[in-house]
Formats: sequence, structure tokens, C-alpha cells
Amino acid sequence: MKKLRNFRLVFVLPILILSLYACDNSSDNNIIASWVQAGPNGITIARVITQRDDCPQVILNGVGVQMEMRHSPDNDFPVLVCEIIIPPGTITASVSGRALKLPVENPKRLVVIADTGCRLETGDVPQSCNDPQSWPFERIAKTAASFNPDLVIHIGDYLYREDPCPPGDKGCEGSPFGDNYTTWDADFFSPANKLLRAAPWAFTRGNHEECSRAGRGWFTFLDPNPPFPDCQEFTPPYVIDIGLVNLLMLDSSAAKDNSAPEGMVQTYASQIATLENASGDNAWFVTHHPFWGIGEDSGELFMINDTLQAASKNVLTGGINVVLSAHIHLFEMLNFVGDRQPQFVIGISGT
Repeated sequence: MKKLRNFRLVFVLPILILSLYACDNSSDNNIIASWVQAGPNGITIARVITQRDDCPQVILNGVGVQMEMRHSPDNDFPVLVCEIIIPPGTITASVSGRALKLPVENPKRLVVIADTGCRLETGDVPQSCNDPQSWPFERIAKTAASFNPDLVIHIGDYLYREDPCPPGDKGCEGSPFGDNYTTWDADFFSPANKLLRAAPWAFTRGNHEECSRAGRGWFTFLDPNPPFPDCQEFTPPYVIDIGLVNLLMLDSSAAKDNSAPEGMVQTYASQIATLENASGDNAWFVTHHPFWGIGEDSGELFMINDTLQAASKNVLTGGINVVLSAHIHLFEMLNFVGDRQPQFVIGISGT
């Protein structure tokens, strides 16, 4: 059995805090959200959502640099999204008076969250989005921010308000819904505000961000790639080198839980092989759908994910020592006899 090397686990459910061995100063009320995220090929990206007419400057090591437009306002997303790649060696960064948290060498404290939105979907019992006890994501995010993390990993599923709140339900009365800016702000950006500014992020796409669901918001705000002309079912895998560990980032948003379509299996098999070849000797595989997960529905246990199991043939090679996933709305850790890696499921950070 492979050992989990170079880290300790501190459980503060419903988030997972991973500890590795080895003052709001805003002056621009038009900035709605600002954050730093890791991207492909070792890049670090700063992004803002703003109501300004033009993109602001970001101050890097005391020098102003113009941010570039990622998204121009439209009917569903009437905000400006701006971004810039932060050059290596940058020590300080800020935008409109807001300090931006930059990556640190060999981060020691990681926050892992997933499945954070408030569930409003026809056919399910509506979650009480107006009640912080019933929908605790903002409280979780503030608590996580108070830990002063070095990195936040979100393993997907940000937007759950897909359908209207049922008439007369006071718990979710007035809630927005659908893939638009107002819902993304309610489900993610507003409750996550303090945590967004507390540390750099690594974002993973979940099945709720499929093209048929909240894919447009994902590509508008969080996808780490340059803008695509339209929504993509698959995006390229990439590696985030955080020093002691490589994070292997796989977009498994389309992976089928209960079937294994041949074309999809081939696509994921190729992407998994790419990540295995780039893993180094100590890597964590990060993807929304668990390769191996156990859930419960109507009293019956089920196991997933058929697509990823077929694509990997139930073996992950290279230096992969653990798999971090979400999707099943609970917390679990599965360990196995033999060489299969331990599987963590962190799927209950609000939903």
C-alpha cells in the first residue's frame, strides 16, 4: 500500500485542512471580487470582477500594469471580468487598494472544499439558502480564512441554484437561479469573499459546471485557460507544482458515473496518462468525480465512477500518492489493500 508522504491531516469538517511538512484596504467599491489562482504551465493568474467600464491596473512590486479583459458585460453576466498573468518573482501585488495573496514556496496549510452551493433543483427538497445553519458555506469560508491558509483547493460544484425556489418556501424565498452572474454571486462569490482574498486558489470543474448547466459561468470566471470561443466538454489537464507536492488537475466534469462511453473513456485515458507522466515522485490527483467512492441512495449503497475506473483500469501509476475528489455529498476516506491510492471525498462544504 502506498504511503501518504510529507503531510499531516487535520480534520475540521466539513472542510479538510492539509498541513504539509518541509486588513481590507479597498479603495474601489466597483471591485466586486478579486483573487489569485494557479493555472497551466506554472502560471499564476490574478482576476477581478468589476462594475467599472474598464479594467483596473494591478500593482506588481510597486509598478502599475494594466489588466486585460476576459469577459465584457452582457445580459446574463453584466459585469467586467479582468485578468493578468503575474510574472515569476513578484513579491507584492494589489488591485484598487486590495492586496492579492501570492503563492508561497512549499505551502504548509491547504484548505480543501467542494460542493459549496445551495441546492435548488426540481425534484429535490429545497435547501434553505437564507438560513446560515441550513446552508453553511459562508460560515465555512470565513472559518477557513481565519486559519490563514497558504492555498485553497476547490474540487468543483459551485452553483446549485438551478431552479426557482418553490412558492411559499421562506427558506429560499427570493433566491436567484440559473447560470447567470446574480446566481454565481449568491452561491459563490459573496459567501466566499473572505476566503478568496485569504490565499491563492486552485479551481477544479465539477459536473454542475457542465456546458448544459453552469458551464458559461465556469468559463467566464474560473477556468484557468485563456477564453474559449464556446463551452468545452473537456479541457486540458495540467500540473500545479507547489513544492513538496504536484497537484494533478483533471477536468472530469463530463465523466459518467454509471456508464463508460468508449469515446469518453479514451479521452480520459489519454488525459490521465499525461498527468501520470508529469506526476514526479509525490503527487496528488485532484478531480471532481472520485475514481472510487461509495454513496447511498434510498438506503442502497452505490460505487462510482464507471468512466474514470475504465479510463484508469483502476490503476494510477507514477508518483501519485492520494486522490482528492468530491461529488458525493459526504466526507469519506477509502484505503485499499495493494497499490491503489487512498481516495478522499470532500463533498459537503455547503450543499
